Amino acid sequence: TLSISEGLSTAMQEALVNGRLDIAVLYNARPSTELDIRALQQEDLFLVQTRGASRQRAPAPITLRALADLPLVIPSRPNAIRMQVESEMATIGCRPRVALEIDGVSAILDLVADGAGSAVLSRNAVASSVKPSQYVLRAIRSPALRTQIALATSAQRPATLTQQATQQLIQETLAALTPA
Repeated sequence: TLSISEGLSTAMQEALVNGRLDIAVLYNARPSTELDIRALQQEDLFLVQTRGASRQRAPAPITLRALADLPLVIPSRPNAIRMQVESEMATIGCRPRVALEIDGVSAILDLVADGAGSAVLSRNAVASSVKPSQYVLRAIRSPALRTQIALATSAQRPATLTQQATQQLIQETLAALTPA
């Protein structure tokens, strides 16, 4: 029997360690002696705005420093993407301007659509939303923001054949979603 859970990387990693999950796809997984973590790919992060916020057909990239001036709808700490945004901004002497903290991609996108602020998300997060055409994605540069996607399993328990097949399916699905 397969059961699929969705959640923040920190909670998923904890569930793996505690034996409540067998496999997890994590953003920016923290190294752990209790887990086997295999990097799958890097994914660019984008500034996500409502289509009305940018009237340009192909919106110009934004610098990380300029991003610090925009009100963000962002997950609460210790979300992996939130921590990365804060860390990268700290290296250039800025901090994010947090308009709202909310844990959940669909809720973040709903708030962006309602004009509550902008978000920092992956292309796939927006593409899999209910109405991706409502949003404009702007590349983030100087520096670019990228997140590492990893497949994590318990180092304490051997993988069953079902788990091995599921891991293979996850890798194939991710490869199919990734633009060439």
